[in-house]
Amino acid sequence: MHPLGVRSLRGSTTLRASLALLALSGVASQAHAQEDEGVRLGITYRPGYVPALAITDIDAEAPFAAVAAAIDSVIARDLDYSDRFEILPVPDSLRAGSAVNYGLWNQLGAVWLVEGTLTVSGQQAMLRVGLHDVVYGSLKEVQAFTLPPVASPDFRMAVHRISDAVVEWATGEPGMAASRIAFSRRGEDGTWDIHVVDSDGQGVQRATRRNALVFSPAFSPDGSHIAFQYQSNSGDESGIYDLELETGRTSAVTSGSLMHLTPAFTPDGSRILFARYASGGTEIFEVDRSGGSPRALTSTAVGDVLGPTIAPDGRRFAFTGSAVGAPQIYVQEDAGARPRLISRFVRGADSYATSPDWNPLDDRIVYQSRVQGQFQIVVVNADGSEMRLLTSEGRNEDPSWAPDGRHIVFSSDRGGYHGLWILDTVTGRARNLLRNSEDQLPDWSNALGSDP
Repeated sequence: MHPLGVRSLRGSTTLRASLALLALSGVASQAHAQEDEGVRLGITYRPGYVPALAITDIDAEAPFAAVAAAIDSVIARDLDYSDRFEILPVPDSLRAGSAVNYGLWNQLGAVWLVEGTLTVSGQQAMLRVGLHDVVYGSLKEVQAFTLPPVASPDFRMAVHRISDAVVEWATGEPGMAASRIAFSRRGEDGTWDIHVVDSDGQGVQRATRRNALVFSPAFSPDGSHIAFQYQSNSGDESGIYDLELETGRTSAVTSGSLMHLTPAFTPDGSRILFARYASGGTEIFEVDRSGGSPRALTSTAVGDVLGPTIAPDGRRFAFTGSAVGAPQIYVQEDAGARPRLISRFVRGADSYATSPDWNPLDDRIVYQSRVQGQFQIVVVNADGSEMRLLTSEGRNEDPSWAPDGRHIVFSSDRGGYHGLWILDTVTGRARNLLRNSEDQLPDWSNALGSDP
């Protein structure tokens, strides 16, 4: 586990040395971990009923068949990755171009049917999408979506938004396809930079080129900016920076010789919480997004406090603290209030819990905890109740919630290789997002609107 505790950055001797002051209260290395007697949690997934959904080929004129097929592929993948449907194979005789035969679709077991028509005029494409309720034999929803030019970098995101609309029509709940994941990637020269990727693992882009140690990305609520933690290679300069994704411009929010760590935006986007060295350890501070004088929110006077994550109501935040002698998860109501321990700590056992992330839709917090000598992902209510283990295979760290409040992204070495993974916390289905041993610290954006 990296000295940061909250976010694990492996394989960088320079980074470990430069951040040594943040080692959390003499925590033993993972290689010598004992069995954690404080966590006895079973993994229980109750997927329940999953309705079958069929997707016919998008109807389009011959010159635009390839575009229609590309759209089909994205929507089909998105709806599969939503983990809310069983995707049915479509017989050739029912693929496109004919009237909907509800009786036949019903015999095939379909509950929902998605069909679409693509029309193109010049550089302007329009996709008409309909969702049919096969059981009731009716068209439940239909909408025409304007798409940007196929060559536009925003084309795939526009299609993701259509997928999310279908999810909401069918379930009444939000999707997560139209979102991005930011993460830190180490280059061959040992420096780190921020990269972003779509929720389906496509479109990886490098977002920073700082020739330094850049990590702990945090999306702004609208997804247009990323706050990140910066440290010069020499270790004598540190700060929290704001990156505007569209232009690539960065600006310092707060900086100096003291270590600045683990930024997080407030839900309204007006402020940034972060950790900074103060009075013998690190504490949580907040600062206006445009800069100014930081204000202390915690005053523990024992060990280190870092990794803030804010509740959707903006009135509470969780963080990692080591007041009991080992990193644990705490929730605090407001500046100066008494923090409350919500992770499971057993004195004398190898208790270790870090990297909290607050669900964007409810009061659940996900974090990593050492269980039987291996880091696993745990979810718990903000009052400490209903603790549940989500993973058991391999080493799993750095969880972050999707905007649907149901999926998480995390780093893991499951399956024999390291990378970023996505887990559906309802069904337990896991899928690989990126396969790269140098990808760490993922942060999942909110749903992106029409101007990402």
